[in-house]
Amino acid sequence: MEEYIKAAGYIVSQPNDFYKALARGVEHAASIYGGEDFALAFGGNEMPGYHTGPGAHLGALIGARHSHLDNGGYGVDQKTLVNRKMKPEELIDTLLEEERWRQVLSSLVVCFFARGIYSPELVTRLLGVAGFDLSPDDLQRIGREIHNEKYRFKTREGFSLDTVRIPQRIFETPSPISWMDERYIKEALKYAQKEIKGTGYFLES
Repeated sequence: MEEYIKAAGYIVSQPNDFYKALARGVEHAASIYGGEDFALAFGGNEMPGYHTGPGAHLGALIGARHSHLDNGGYGVDQKTLVNRKMKPEELIDTLLEEERWRQVLSSLVVCFFARGIYSPELVTRLLGVAGFDLSPDDLQRIGREIHNEKYRFKTREGFSLDTVRIPQRIFETPSPISWMDERYIKEALKYAQKEIKGTGYFLES
Protein backbone atom coordinates (compact mmCIF):
# COMPACT_ATOMS: atom_id res chain seq x y z
CA MET A 1 0.00 0.00 0.00
CA GLU A 2 2.82 2.41 0.80
CA GLU A 3 4.26 1.94 -2.67
CA TYR A 4 0.91 2.75 -4.27
CA ILE A 5 0.71 5.93 -2.23
CA LYS A 6 4.22 6.85 -3.33
CA ALA A 7 3.31 6.22 -6.95
CA ALA A 8 0.28 8.50 -6.67
CA GLY A 9 2.57 11.19 -5.32
CA TYR A 10 4.99 10.68 -8.19
CA ILE A 11 2.18 11.12 -10.70
CA VAL A 12 1.67 14.56 -9.18
CA SER A 13 5.36 15.54 -8.81
CA GLN A 14 6.43 13.81 -12.07
CA PRO A 15 10.09 13.19 -11.19
CA ASN A 16 10.89 11.38 -14.46
CA ASP A 17 9.60 10.72 -17.98
CA PHE A 18 7.62 7.64 -16.91
CA TYR A 19 5.55 9.49 -14.35
CA LYS A 20 5.17 12.46 -16.70
CA ALA A 21 3.63 10.07 -19.23
CA LEU A 22 1.48 8.34 -16.61
CA ALA A 23 0.18 11.72 -15.44
CA ARG A 24 -1.34 12.11 -18.91
CA GLY A 25 -3.29 8.87 -18.50
CA VAL A 26 -2.90 5.18 -19.20
CA GLU A 27 -3.75 5.68 -22.89
CA HIS A 28 -0.80 8.02 -23.36
CA ALA A 29 1.55 5.91 -21.24
CA ALA A 30 0.67 2.76 -23.20
CA SER A 31 1.35 4.54 -26.49
CA ILE A 32 4.94 5.04 -25.30
CA TYR A 33 5.70 1.97 -23.18
CA GLY A 34 3.37 -0.59 -24.79
CA GLY A 35 0.54 -2.61 -23.34
CA GLU A 36 -2.30 -1.11 -25.36
CA ASP A 37 -4.10 -4.47 -25.41
CA PHE A 38 -4.59 -4.32 -21.65
CA ALA A 39 -4.60 -0.52 -21.17
CA LEU A 40 -8.22 -0.07 -20.12
CA ALA A 41 -9.10 3.35 -21.47
CA PHE A 42 -12.03 4.55 -23.57
CA GLY A 43 -11.59 7.68 -25.63
CA GLY A 44 -8.58 8.58 -23.51
CA ASN A 45 -10.38 8.13 -20.18
CA GLU A 46 -9.65 5.26 -17.83
CA MET A 47 -12.32 2.57 -17.69
CA PRO A 48 -15.10 3.00 -15.11
CA GLY A 49 -15.65 0.17 -12.66
CA TYR A 50 -18.23 -1.68 -14.75
CA HIS A 51 -17.41 -4.77 -16.79
CA THR A 52 -21.04 -5.75 -17.27
CA GLY A 53 -21.05 -6.20 -21.05
CA PRO A 54 -21.26 -4.35 -24.38
CA GLY A 55 -23.63 -1.68 -23.12
CA ALA A 56 -21.11 -0.47 -20.56
CA HIS A 57 -18.16 -0.55 -22.94
CA LEU A 58 -19.92 0.93 -25.95
CA GLY A 59 -21.50 3.55 -23.70
CA ALA A 60 -18.05 4.61 -22.56
CA LEU A 61 -16.61 4.51 -26.09
CA ILE A 62 -19.29 6.71 -27.69
CA GLY A 63 -20.23 8.82 -24.66
CA ALA A 64 -19.57 12.53 -24.86
CA ARG A 65 -17.36 12.29 -21.76
CA HIS A 66 -16.45 8.58 -22.03
CA SER A 67 -18.03 8.03 -18.63
CA HIS A 68 -20.42 5.38 -17.32
CA LEU A 69 -22.70 8.27 -16.40
CA ASP A 70 -23.05 9.47 -19.99
CA ASN A 71 -25.72 6.94 -20.90
CA GLY A 72 -25.73 4.24 -18.21
CA GLY A 73 -24.81 1.42 -20.58
CA TYR A 74 -24.16 -0.85 -17.62
CA GLY A 75 -27.86 -0.58 -16.78
CA VAL A 76 -28.78 -1.79 -20.28
CA ASP A 77 -26.53 -4.79 -19.73
CA GLN A 78 -28.13 -5.59 -16.39
CA LYS A 79 -31.77 -4.94 -17.28
CA THR A 80 -31.89 -6.11 -20.88
CA LEU A 81 -28.86 -7.91 -22.28
CA VAL A 82 -28.69 -10.59 -19.62
CA ASN A 83 -32.09 -11.75 -20.91
CA ARG A 84 -31.86 -11.13 -24.64
CA LYS A 85 -29.37 -10.11 -27.29
CA MET A 86 -29.79 -6.72 -28.92
CA LYS A 87 -28.66 -6.01 -32.44
CA PRO A 88 -25.73 -3.55 -32.46
CA GLU A 89 -27.96 -0.88 -33.99
CA GLU A 90 -30.63 -1.32 -31.32
CA LEU A 91 -28.09 -1.01 -28.53
CA ILE A 92 -26.56 2.16 -29.99
CA ASP A 93 -30.00 3.73 -30.47
CA THR A 94 -30.83 2.94 -26.84
CA LEU A 95 -27.58 4.49 -25.60
CA LEU A 96 -27.96 7.62 -27.72
CA GLU A 97 -31.55 8.16 -26.67
CA GLU A 98 -30.59 7.88 -23.00
CA GLU A 99 -27.62 10.20 -23.39
CA ARG A 100 -29.72 12.86 -25.11
CA TRP A 101 -32.21 12.77 -22.24
CA ARG A 102 -29.45 12.98 -19.65
CA GLN A 103 -28.41 16.34 -21.13
CA VAL A 104 -31.77 17.68 -19.96
CA LEU A 105 -31.48 16.10 -16.52
CA SER A 106 -27.94 17.46 -16.11
CA SER A 107 -29.14 20.93 -17.09
CA LEU A 108 -31.81 20.70 -14.39
CA VAL A 109 -29.16 19.53 -11.87
CA VAL A 110 -31.04 16.29 -11.29
CA CYS A 111 -29.22 13.52 -9.45
CA PHE A 112 -28.92 10.54 -11.79
CA PHE A 113 -29.79 8.19 -8.95
CA ALA A 114 -33.30 9.68 -9.25
CA ARG A 115 -33.36 9.70 -13.06
CA GLY A 116 -36.13 7.12 -13.25
CA ILE A 117 -38.53 9.53 -11.58
CA TYR A 118 -38.06 12.38 -14.04
CA SER A 119 -39.90 11.42 -17.21
CA PRO A 120 -40.27 14.02 -20.01
CA GLU A 121 -43.93 14.43 -19.06
CA LEU A 122 -43.16 15.08 -15.38
CA VAL A 123 -40.31 17.46 -16.18
CA THR A 124 -42.62 19.37 -18.53
CA ARG A 125 -45.22 19.74 -15.77
CA LEU A 126 -42.62 20.87 -13.23
CA LEU A 127 -41.13 23.43 -15.61
CA GLY A 128 -44.65 24.70 -16.30
CA VAL A 129 -45.00 25.59 -12.62
CA ALA A 130 -41.90 27.78 -13.03
CA GLY A 131 -43.35 29.48 -16.08
CA PHE A 132 -41.63 27.52 -18.87
CA ASP A 133 -43.97 26.55 -21.70
CA LEU A 134 -42.21 23.47 -23.07
CA SER A 135 -43.47 20.17 -24.42
CA PRO A 136 -41.79 16.75 -24.06
CA ASP A 137 -40.74 17.09 -27.71
CA ASP A 138 -39.12 20.44 -26.89
CA LEU A 139 -37.13 18.81 -24.10
CA GLN A 140 -35.95 16.01 -26.38
CA ARG A 141 -34.88 18.57 -28.98
CA ILE A 142 -32.96 20.55 -26.38
CA GLY A 143 -31.19 17.43 -25.16
CA ARG A 144 -30.25 16.57 -28.71
CA GLU A 145 -28.88 20.06 -29.35
CA ILE A 146 -26.77 20.03 -26.18
CA HIS A 147 -25.30 16.69 -27.16
CA ASN A 148 -24.60 18.03 -30.67
CA GLU A 149 -22.58 20.84 -29.15
CA LYS A 150 -20.56 18.44 -27.01
CA TYR A 151 -19.67 16.34 -30.05
CA ARG A 152 -18.94 19.47 -32.08
CA PHE A 153 -16.34 20.44 -29.46
CA LYS A 154 -14.88 16.93 -29.29
CA THR A 155 -14.43 16.60 -33.04
CA ARG A 156 -13.01 20.10 -33.30
CA GLU A 157 -10.37 19.03 -30.78
CA GLY A 158 -9.50 15.94 -32.81
CA PHE A 159 -11.77 13.14 -31.55
CA SER A 160 -13.18 10.66 -34.05
CA LEU A 161 -15.09 7.42 -33.59
CA ASP A 162 -13.17 6.17 -36.65
CA THR A 163 -9.98 5.96 -34.62
CA VAL A 164 -11.24 5.10 -31.14
CA ARG A 165 -9.31 2.19 -29.59
CA ILE A 166 -11.05 -0.91 -28.27
CA PRO A 167 -9.13 -2.39 -25.31
CA GLN A 168 -8.65 -6.09 -26.06
CA ARG A 169 -8.70 -6.96 -22.37
CA ILE A 170 -12.48 -6.56 -22.24
CA PHE A 171 -12.81 -9.65 -24.47
CA GLU A 172 -10.45 -11.73 -22.35
CA THR A 173 -12.12 -11.24 -18.97
CA PRO A 174 -15.53 -12.92 -18.48
CA SER A 175 -18.56 -10.67 -18.10
CA PRO A 176 -22.24 -11.48 -17.46
CA ILE A 177 -22.85 -11.10 -21.23
CA SER A 178 -21.08 -14.15 -22.64
CA TRP A 179 -21.79 -13.40 -26.31
CA MET A 180 -19.91 -10.08 -26.41
CA ASP A 181 -17.07 -10.12 -28.93
CA GLU A 182 -14.95 -7.70 -30.94
CA ARG A 183 -17.01 -8.06 -34.10
CA TYR A 184 -20.16 -6.96 -32.27
CA ILE A 185 -18.39 -3.92 -30.78
CA LYS A 186 -16.96 -2.89 -34.15
CA GLU A 187 -20.33 -3.22 -35.89
CA ALA A 188 -21.93 -1.11 -33.18
CA LEU A 189 -19.24 1.58 -33.46
CA LYS A 190 -19.61 1.68 -37.23
CA TYR A 191 -23.34 2.23 -36.84
CA ALA A 192 -22.79 4.85 -34.13
CA GLN A 193 -20.48 6.82 -36.41
CA LYS A 194 -23.06 6.74 -39.20
CA GLU A 195 -25.98 7.56 -36.90
CA ILE A 196 -24.30 10.48 -35.18
CA LYS A 197 -23.00 12.10 -38.35
CA GLY A 198 -25.61 11.08 -40.89
CA THR A 199 -28.99 11.94 -39.39
CA GLY A 200 -28.55 15.51 -38.22
CA TYR A 201 -27.88 14.26 -34.72
CA PHE A 202 -24.37 15.66 -35.05
CA LEU A 203 -23.95 19.06 -36.68
CA GLU A 204 -20.86 19.45 -38.83
CA SER A 205 -18.80 22.55 -38.04
